[in-house]
Amino acid sequence: MDSSWKRIIYLICIIQIGGGITIIGVLSFLPLFLIELGLHNPGEAAMWAGIVSGVTPCMVALSAPYWSRKANQLGPRKVMMFILFTLMVTVGACAFTQTPSQLLVLRILQGVVGGYVPIGLAIIVLITPEEKVPWAMGLYQASMVMGLVFGPLMGGLAADLLGYRAPFFVFSGLTGICLLGIYFLMPNLQFKHKVDAQESQISLIKSFLMIPRVRLLVAMQFLCNFGITGIGPILPLYIKHYMSVNDEFVATIVGIIIFGAGLFSALASISISKVTQRLTMPRIIFTATWAVGSLFILQYLMPSIWGLGIFRAIAGFFMGFIAPIANTLISKAVPIERRGIVFGAVSSVAMMGNVLGPVISGIIARAFGYGAVFWSTAAIFFVASWFVYRNLVVSSKYQ
Repeated sequence: MDSSWKRIIYLICIIQIGGGITIIGVLSFLPLFLIELGLHNPGEAAMWAGIVSGVTPCMVALSAPYWSRKANQLGPRKVMMFILFTLMVTVGACAFTQTPSQLLVLRILQGVVGGYVPIGLAIIVLITPEEKVPWAMGLYQASMVMGLVFGPLMGGLAADLLGYRAPFFVFSGLTGICLLGIYFLMPNLQFKHKVDAQESQISLIKSFLMIPRVRLLVAMQFLCNFGITGIGPILPLYIKHYMSVNDEFVATIVGIIIFGAGLFSALASISISKVTQRLTMPRIIFTATWAVGSLFILQYLMPSIWGLGIFRAIAGFFMGFIAPIANTLISKAVPIERRGIVFGAVSSVAMMGNVLGPVISGIIARAFGYGAVFWSTAAIFFVASWFVYRNLVVSSKYQ
């Protein structure tokens, strides 16, 4: 097979980075923008930030199965072009909002058309040679993380320099560039294995989750998304109230912290092939999960912004191992001809971590304070590491 498949992989990874920047970029300044829209109580702003942040991935998780089916029927190029066009329009409209409710409605619309992640996974399975799938999965995961990295950084810089409405114009323009990339560079691919029109998405998800290993690995991806996005809505307010920083640069500082965590996470994702030569994949997931829980506690204990940023970056590094290894193990647990359908189905479940993370964090912050978010997230990762050890590490010893 020639190298043309690699060019398509690189293209969808670049599109994923642009889409991730557009969706996640608001996290570094969203609570501050909501204050500008009239929410002067910090607790109320944190709760609204959690809701507005979480509603988009919630709608993505609910709508992704629909767009996956459409991509299966019509081809991914047409569907991704429609998604990116609608996203470009709704993101640009956010710059003109006057109330939190208006912003919430537009974020809901963005989520309705945001189901492009499983389409990218399905393209990888479709065009990548079998022996190169782990590499492609790691690269795609790295691109998803890089969207999380550059989004808050770009949003924070634009917000501090140009005001809180300017980032929406920047993100809308970036989405337009991605749209042109798909139009000019993406071939008209067609999936080989069509989904039975009579088979519902719910039945697909249930059938895949009946496999114990797949069920646990999907839960790990859910948890990873929860940990990455959950702290985002309260981080600007936590830094503003408990750290000695200039209020004018809070958004930029948050963007830099998220950038560092995401950069280390991406480095971990693209180095998986080397790490798996030394450790088994179940043991890597166990170690990474336990380490992330410990590092969330250390983040809370840090008295300075530098300490918080360093330990968040290290936590990001360990998070970078979880999703691509989980996807690789899932691909080994299901038949080859069903892998594209599997990723389209279970990714919607995993994306609910992006939903519940910001929402639950906002609620916890309002009820118990910002510090409780760090402790509760750490506790969830510790419990998950115990399940991974019992169900993956121990069982692998007897295989």
